[in-house]
Amino acid sequence: MQTEAIKNILDDQSFKEVMEDIIAQHTQMFIHSDVDDKQTREICYLRIAAVKEILSYLESIAVNDKLKNKQWKI
Repeated sequence: MQTEAIKNILDDQSFKEVMEDIIAQHTQMFIHSDVDDKQTREICYLRIAAVKEILSYLESIAVNDKLKNKQWKI
């Protein structure tokens, strides 16, 4: 099932580390960019936001499936 595959990905330590590394890399690029380099900062911000949005979406799929399974059947 698709939901089970998503849960497995989210629980995978290697996947978690890669996502954390991507966010950390772009955070460092943001921090070390020149004050006047707005384009670089915007790109870093957008990339970080995109990774977080994808992770949130995957987590919501996994949580919604858990909630569906716990609902009372009438």
